[in-house]
Amino acid sequence: MARDPDALHRDAGRAFARRRFMDAQGARPATARRRVKGQFLGNLSHMRLLFIWLLLSAGSAHAVEIATGKMLGPGYDPRSFYLREGNSPWRRTYTGNHYRAEAAGKLMNLRIAQALFKDEYLTEVHFDPMANTRRVIQALDTYQRDGILAVNVSLQGGHMHYEHEGSIKRDVAAKAGPGKGSLVSALRPDGSLKAEWMDRLLMLQQALDKRGMVLNLIYFYVFQVGILQSPKDIDQAVRNITDWLIDHNCRNVMIEVANEYDTFDNDPYIINAMGHLIEIARERFKVKKAAFRLPISASALRDENMQLYPSVMEHGDLFTIHGNGRSPERKREWVAELVADPKVPGPVYMDEDDNGREQTTPEALAHDLASCDGVFQSGGSWGYMPWLQTQVFPFRIFDPVGDDRDSRYFRDVLEHVRKLVIE
Repeated sequence: MARDPDALHRDAGRAFARRRFMDAQGARPATARRRVKGQFLGNLSHMRLLFIWLLLSAGSAHAVEIATGKMLGPGYDPRSFYLREGNSPWRRTYTGNHYRAEAAGKLMNLRIAQALFKDEYLTEVHFDPMANTRRVIQALDTYQRDGILAVNVSLQGGHMHYEHEGSIKRDVAAKAGPGKGSLVSALRPDGSLKAEWMDRLLMLQQALDKRGMVLNLIYFYVFQVGILQSPKDIDQAVRNITDWLIDHNCRNVMIEVANEYDTFDNDPYIINAMGHLIEIARERFKVKKAAFRLPISASALRDENMQLYPSVMEHGDLFTIHGNGRSPERKREWVAELVADPKVPGPVYMDEDDNGREQTTPEALAHDLASCDGVFQSGGSWGYMPWLQTQVFPFRIFDPVGDDRDSRYFRDVLEHVRKLVIE
C-alpha cells in the first residue's frame, strides 16, 4: 500500500535533520557541539517546515495534466478522465489502493462558480474578491479529503441572488447598467482580460494543481456575455483566455466555453456558433505550439433530446450537462442513455446539480444523494452545486466546518461522495 505523503515528508525531514546534526557534532569541540545542538534543535521545526516546502515546490514543477480517453485515442477508455504528472504515464482518475474500482475514470466535482467573483457595480456593501478566492482555496483540502477532484469556476460569475441580501436591489445582468445591474466579468467589451481577475484565477489554479485537482473553467455566463460588443469580440475572448491558459502552463484545466449555452436566447451567436468557438479554443494549442491540449466542451440544460447539442457532440472532448429540475430517477436514466450513445463524445460530466435550493432539509438531501448515486452508477461524473452555501451572495460557506444546518447539509453530501470513491 502506498505510504501517506505527509509521513514521507516527515521522515525525509527527520533524516535531513539527523544528517545536519551529525555533521555539526563531528566538526566542532564538545562545548561548541552542545551550543550548536541547542541552537540547532531550537530551529529544527523551522528547518523541517522549510525542507517540506522545498519538497512540495520541487514536486509542483511538474504540472498535473487532465485529458479524456477520447483525446488520448486507442487503448484508452473514451468514457474516462485521465491524469498525469509531468511525463509520467496517463492513469485513470481515482486509480490506486485507496479508491474504489468503480470510481476509476470519473471526476466528482463541485460547482463553485463564484470563486473569482467581483461585481464592479456593487456599492451597497463591501466585498473583498481576493479574500473570497482565498476562502475557496482554504476549503480545497476538505473537498479533496472527501473525494472531490474538480471544481467548476466561472470567469463571469453565476446568479448571485442578491434578493437574499436585503440591502441589495440589483438585477443579475450587466445590461441594466451601474445603477441597477451587476458587472461580474473577467472580460472587457473587446474580449481583453482584466489582470486582477486573472491573478485570482492563477492563484486558484495553482492551489488546485498542487493538490492534484482539476479546474473546470467556464468562459461565458448568460447574464454577463452581453458586455461583449460583437461576435468578433466573443471570438477574441476565447482566444485571449485560451492563450492565457497556455502561457501559464495551466494543464489541470478543462475549458467550458459557456455555461448552459442553450439558454443564451438573447445572444444566439453563442448557441449557433458553439462548434466554431470550441474549434477556436482548440486551434490555439496548435498556433502556439503548446506541449499540451486541454479538454473542451460547453454545458447545456434544456433539451434531453439533444436537438441543441450537435455542435458539442461533433466538436467536444466530453459531454457536459446539468441535472437541475429533473428527478433522481430521470437523471439516472438520462446519463445511462448518454453513456451508451456512441455519438456522445468522451465522458459524461454533470457539473451542476441541486435538488433543494433553499431547502436544506432531510427530504432535499435524500434527493441529492439519490441523484449522486444515479449519475455515478450510470457511468457519469456528478457535480453538486451548494446553492445556499456557495452560490448565493455573500457566499457564506465554502468550507462546511460549522454546526449550522446548511454546513451540515453540505458536509453530508461530501461524506456521501467520499463513500462512493474512497475505500
